[in-house]
Amino acid sequence: MDNKLLLVNGISLLYRESQLVGAERSTTLVRHIVSSVKLPEISIGIDHDRDILDGLKTTAFSMCSDAADQTYVADELLQRLRVNCGEDERLFDIFVAAIAPELSESDLKHRCINLRRDLNNHFRDEELGKILKKGWMKYQFNRHEITDMQAFVAEYSAELEPYRQDHAVRDPAVVSAVSFDDPGAVQTVYEDVKKMDSGESILQTGYQGINRMLRGGFRPGDQVVIGALQHNYKTGFSLTLFKQLALYNKPVRRDPNKKPLLMRISFEDDIVLNFQFLYSSLKENETGEPVTDLEAIDAAEMTAYVRERMMANGWHIHMMRVNPSLWSYQKICDEVLKMEAQGFEVHVLMLDYLALVPTTGCTQGALGQDVRDMYRRMRNFTNPRKIITITPHQLSTEAKMLIREGRQEFVKEVANKGYYDKCKTIDQEVDIEIYIHKEVSNGDAYLTYQRGKHRLPGVTPQADLYGVLPFTPIGGILDDIGKADTTRRKVGGGPIGSGQEVPFWEIDAVPMKKAA
Repeated sequence: MDNKLLLVNGISLLYRESQLVGAERSTTLVRHIVSSVKLPEISIGIDHDRDILDGLKTTAFSMCSDAADQTYVADELLQRLRVNCGEDERLFDIFVAAIAPELSESDLKHRCINLRRDLNNHFRDEELGKILKKGWMKYQFNRHEITDMQAFVAEYSAELEPYRQDHAVRDPAVVSAVSFDDPGAVQTVYEDVKKMDSGESILQTGYQGINRMLRGGFRPGDQVVIGALQHNYKTGFSLTLFKQLALYNKPVRRDPNKKPLLMRISFEDDIVLNFQFLYSSLKENETGEPVTDLEAIDAAEMTAYVRERMMANGWHIHMMRVNPSLWSYQKICDEVLKMEAQGFEVHVLMLDYLALVPTTGCTQGALGQDVRDMYRRMRNFTNPRKIITITPHQLSTEAKMLIREGRQEFVKEVANKGYYDKCKTIDQEVDIEIYIHKEVSNGDAYLTYQRGKHRLPGVTPQADLYGVLPFTPIGGILDDIGKADTTRRKVGGGPIGSGQEVPFWEIDAVPMKKAA
């Protein structure tokens, strides 16, 4: 934007804001504008631009220093501006057109909004230019400093992310806005409330106990972290959830013209292992018989079976294996955008594990700040899109020390205490924390779980926050939707409601009820 036009807009904005009773003045913005305007070194001949710009800057600075309740008289301000403009009649005419007309309160508000938007967009464009120039200069003249071209591109892609959207249409920072003057908009929100309360938009898991813990299941936009020590079934549990979300839920489309999609991106395990797990889990849960020899099963048969089961409710499935060293959180977002461009509507994005991705483009600082910022950026991207994001995260060595100390009910010990590897404050960003841990008792294996944070109004019954699921020789931890509840209250105990909830070795410790 031309320097003179910048000053016209800045001075006009302060004048128009003074006409609005109680309006907050944009003095900081205008002061920033005035400071950015550089004067020409010298005025040559009849070129008086330096004097004009200097005079307008003085007027603008003076207005920025005026009292917050200062009201300007148009004729007096125009008289001063006439002197500032000198012989530039065209510039003065622009000021007259901007300041002289009397406007209604509604038009005043719109004029102020438009002026602020134009000035803010100017500085956004200036910052964009600096980023592009910096990247070009390094690529063109210091290419020897670029040791990894893909990392270089990822870094600048992350810096350019805020400029990807059309700011002329709407402010991309505004996720949603509702005016109570518009009853239709308010009603739309309450329609969403009804859907959430009815459970229509909630995705349930295949475990009754987990669903009780989540008060029905996962809600659109939830960011979920599954915390566990290494080798404690993080991948198996998350992949089981991925399977269950497809099996036990029918998609409720936000856009009837889009195809509902469940996405899973693995940054660790080979995709072949994931597919092997899916087939075995589906088959063993369905038949109750072990899958022992995959080599003997025709590949076309396995393909047809898994596709039919996973897509029966109308879901589309997309699974990937990615080398995390060559990616960033921005690449994850780009993959979602690519699927949206192909006509899909992403409902679930499962990342195994997000923490393996380099924090390129994230805020650096104190230990763990970059990881926390990556979680924040991912949630800021997925939550407005109503995408459920699920990722396991390894717990720290401090949590492992609790095991060495012999602490009982490990998941209860670590819940809500920030025992995450690389970052202790992930819980401040996510919506749901689920802690899991394998325990063995009398030769039988169990998966204990405990819910930590849950960003949801209301209170979940305390008894539902913790539970135990048994591993079985066939099917791992069997799904129990539509079957008897397999949840235990204690490791080694019987299922809830079986009358055998307490392990046999604790029976003597249970107080006997007195006869009536």
